[in-house]
Amino acid sequence: MRLIPKSPTFRYKFLRFRLENKSCKVITKLFLLVIYVFGFVQLFPITQTAARTVNNSNACIHNSSLNGQISNLLETTTNVSNLASNPHQGIRVAMQSLTTPLSSYFNHSNFDESTLNLFASIPSPLQAVVPVGKAIALSLQPGFNFSSPIQRVDTTVANIPLTLISGGKPITIHADSRYQLEEVVAKSGTNAVAAVDGGFFSLKFLNSNVMIGPVYSYSTNKFVPGNQGENKKLANRPLVLISPVAVKYIPFEPDKHNTLQGIQAEMPGVTDAFVGAAWLVENGKPKTANYFDFLQGADGVRFRAFWGMNKEGVPVIGVSNKKLDSANLSKVLTKAGIQDAVMLDSGASTSLVYKGKSLVGYTPRPVPHAVALVGSESGCN
Repeated sequence: MRLIPKSPTFRYKFLRFRLENKSCKVITKLFLLVIYVFGFVQLFPITQTAARTVNNSNACIHNSSLNGQISNLLETTTNVSNLASNPHQGIRVAMQSLTTPLSSYFNHSNFDESTLNLFASIPSPLQAVVPVGKAIALSLQPGFNFSSPIQRVDTTVANIPLTLISGGKPITIHADSRYQLEEVVAKSGTNAVAAVDGGFFSLKFLNSNVMIGPVYSYSTNKFVPGNQGENKKLANRPLVLISPVAVKYIPFEPDKHNTLQGIQAEMPGVTDAFVGAAWLVENGKPKTANYFDFLQGADGVRFRAFWGMNKEGVPVIGVSNKKLDSANLSKVLTKAGIQDAVMLDSGASTSLVYKGKSLVGYTPRPVPHAVALVGSESGCN
């Protein structure tokens, strides 16, 4: 038995309410008030976090985020007021919000495709009508945030001084030779604001850009497969995959991930790929000393370079300004709020550049590869 005709002709007619104008206004205001209160509830904890951190080195990050969210909440207030003055439009918004869960139900029912398309085409009110602030957007769409301003923070965690640069969108640069990192960035044409040295590379020739393992870079748009013999030694190390909207860290499989098609199968739209030295933090948990047994020099005390994502889905690159081993760096980064991180080429290669200037107090080894951040700079720096 069909509950809906095979060729339904209804559009928004079935959504119309025959209510008096006064009733419409009441329902509209109540519904929009719920949206507004939800936004405030999401924002309030962030204001408390900003207040608690106003005197520490991370205050700039929290206040920058807070200002943007308050601005969006004020914009939401204006839109709520406008919709409240137009009761029929408000009722339409309310009914659209109900069609989103209904469309999910219909997908499991025996209805016509045209009917399903109708419900699928009805936009969510939070997207189509009310530009709700970042707090709501982030809560409804958890994942990655590549739109935050790029900013530098010098901090100390567990007596280890760190320089962290967060924000923007991550990309990689594969230069045509080995250079100091400032020159790698300058020659790339990417307008990167910051960069850290990237993956391992061959030391056979001073002018070589040959990487250890496969590499695919935004700067060249070229995939270069790794040496088959070397690839076997990299099995299960973190394969870093970057697209315009996401980042993935997966165990490297030499037979599967040494072609462009292989990495595209793992991440459609991938723009960058390389094999990192090791995981430092995975799903918010530090790696223990036993994990690093496979990595030569992991227990050595040296400067370290790393990159990853924090708990808010914002990319972070950085270096330690004090020599330490890999296991201790894992603990430090976890305490610093990093959700996932991989170790990059470290020791003599450890390099970090911000706004065209090196942030390390020595002359590092020239490198051919970098993880960079592109986007706007924060006014806090």
